[in-house]
Amino acid sequence: MTAAKPGANIPAKPSTRRRYITPTTERLLRDCFPGMVPAAVVEEAVRQHAIREGRLTVPRKRGGRP
Repeated sequence: MTAAKPGANIPAKPSTRRRYITPTTERLLRDCFPGMVPAAVVEEAVRQHAIREGRLTVPRKRGGRP
């Protein structure tokens, strides 16, 4: 009889490599935005880029009479 191997039925860990972030981007995130969630930083950057290119309109503040 063979001895049981602990963790033999546990699936392998997924890769810790980030798929869509280059090493340069990762360094910028770490140096310029420490402690912030990378997805939030990337979302804001993409939003600003889209506004600059005219692909997204800037949300207007509704003022005036109710």
